[in-house]
Amino acid sequence: MVRKWLASSKDDHVRVCQASGGGTGAAATASYTGESAVRRRGGVCSYASHRLERVDEAGAGRLQRYERGEVQVMSLAGSECPTPHPIGADAYVPTFDVSPRAFEAIMQLWAAAAASTQRFDQELACCADSGSATAAAVGPAALGDSGRRLRGAIDAGHMKSARVTRIVRMSGSLLQHRYALFVANPDSTDAQARLYVIYLRKPARGPYHITAVADTY
Repeated sequence: MVRKWLASSKDDHVRVCQASGGGTGAAATASYTGESAVRRRGGVCSYASHRLERVDEAGAGRLQRYERGEVQVMSLAGSECPTPHPIGADAYVPTFDVSPRAFEAIMQLWAAAAASTQRFDQELACCADSGSATAAAVGPAALGDSGRRLRGAIDAGHMKSARVTRIVRMSGSLLQHRYALFVANPDSTDAQARLYVIYLRKPARGPYHITAVADTY
């Protein structure tokens, strides 16, 4: 099935993830993902990814594309592009409607904020989204319980190596781009959320800023 798919597609390779336990039905329960080769654009390495679905017809199986769009998976380049899917934490981050330029800026902002509470405080938005008439300063005290927990984790040095799991561009406008950054919570327990969600915005002629913090399972 994979050979037939690759013969008629633009994918560089197909990842096959076998269901745990194996058994006679393992082939039917495996998941398939088509991916492009890794490419580098400026300071960002990326590849495209989409799911493939197994379809059984007349006793034979074939693969068909499950998703119309592609997920762009990105990483900061460094001296060279990291290898995708290594053993351990993956350096690549799934991104949704995020440009390489935005990805680079967001990741650099987060790396700086995760290393220092002082820098985290500096990266908070200077003004609320409601406009200059009712603009209010946004500081650590306004972030709520999630923000205070995140700030405490930064202060303890726990967020420096926390993995970014995905970045999503949210609905906004031509003058205000908005994003959500999902970061693993290294201090999570059964009673505490596993992910921090850091919301950011980018005015058309201004820098990126953190506007809010939440957490989720």
